[in-house]
Amino acid sequence: MQSKSKLIETPLYVYKTGEDLPILIGELGFISDTQNEFLAQFNYDASYIIRPDAFAIDPLNMPLAAPTKEYSTTNRYHVLGALFDAAPDAWGRKVISAKVGVSQASEKTILLKGNGMGVGELFFSASLLESNPTFLKIPTIDQIEQLASPITQVDEGAKFNPAWENLLISSWDIGGARPKAIVLDESGEHWIAKFPRKGETYDRQRVEWANLEMAADIGMDVPERRLIETQYGAVLLVKRFDRSLDKKSHYLSAASVISPSPTIDKRQIDAPIGQATFSYARIADTIQRISNYPSRDLQELYARMVFNVLTHNTDDHLKNTGFLRVKDARDPYAYRLSPLFDVVTQEGSLKHMLQIGKAGRESTIENALSNVRRMRIKEDAAQKIVQIARSVFDRRAEYYDRAGLQSDEVEALERCFTWLRSARVADVEIEDEESGSAPR
Repeated sequence: MQSKSKLIETPLYVYKTGEDLPILIGELGFISDTQNEFLAQFNYDASYIIRPDAFAIDPLNMPLAAPTKEYSTTNRYHVLGALFDAAPDAWGRKVISAKVGVSQASEKTILLKGNGMGVGELFFSASLLESNPTFLKIPTIDQIEQLASPITQVDEGAKFNPAWENLLISSWDIGGARPKAIVLDESGEHWIAKFPRKGETYDRQRVEWANLEMAADIGMDVPERRLIETQYGAVLLVKRFDRSLDKKSHYLSAASVISPSPTIDKRQIDAPIGQATFSYARIADTIQRISNYPSRDLQELYARMVFNVLTHNTDDHLKNTGFLRVKDARDPYAYRLSPLFDVVTQEGSLKHMLQIGKAGRESTIENALSNVRRMRIKEDAAQKIVQIARSVFDRRAEYYDRAGLQSDEVEALERCFTWLRSARVADVEIEDEESGSAPR
């Protein structure tokens, strides 16, 4: 392990906001921080580990330990993922890089440019703090129209205009690859605003709203959501589940807790090592280890997997599932599955990002039912979940109509449901066999 003397710069201080004073959790140092080479290390601060309310920011990969214990990584999704969950993601990096004037900002720059509005409760400082920071002013919902123009221009590669900074200051903290911003409602609650992109086959904001409505009617844990009409198109608002006014909840993505090895590449996703890492079953294992409500969370996870198949949300990677720490819980493993998010029907991809069943990443209900015991779900419970989800999904036209989708958009969506075509073919084959006319 490299010593602290090898750090390329002074470390970043990792904090969370306390009631009176900021709470120093530890130090994050970078030994190398370039596009081609990355090596970072973290250690808890002595003042934190003796606090009666101290908890491990990742109970599986970063358990509480003396400051002499250093946790290191060569990849931000591995070991130290809990820290980088709080960092801006692809969209935020794009905005920050445009503002800084570089093609790709360093990780340290990314973390420091965050405004304490990233997912969860962690934030970063280049110096020790003596008081809680005053975070920059967040735009309000009634500024959505003003936000849309600069967000669209940055998304399309325009040079950063300094006049945009006050508007875009909240748009780079939250995760995801698509254009978005954080806005406040009339009560001071935080919402994520998702903006349209030009040239898409169907309105993804309307589709996601419809999918979230269906998920709620199935009985899943879904955050509040709204659609707002603007001159640029529909903007989807999703209420933040890691915030309640100014109170924050600690968050861990499934990617962070599972902590995939940096040596696994995309070509290995269907190899044994990939199957063991990138799967719903692996998330189920994590639920068993850290959830305060494992039975409920396991059924919720299974319902989400089935719903992702039904809606053909194949972009179901590990970052799109997360856990919230249960407040005031003394148990260091006191987490629950976070509410559902980012459920959008995808074009082009025939397979999911995660392994589903015995047929791997194949997007079929049959596959979802093929290995339910590995998901720790009883077969009769799995069948009931599928039945309920199917009954709601079969009424999808109602939800699409309420979302304001046009007929050509609905037709494009229907072409995405590969599982449905497979099911229809299977039904025809069964009918042919029953009539005695099946080919031999």
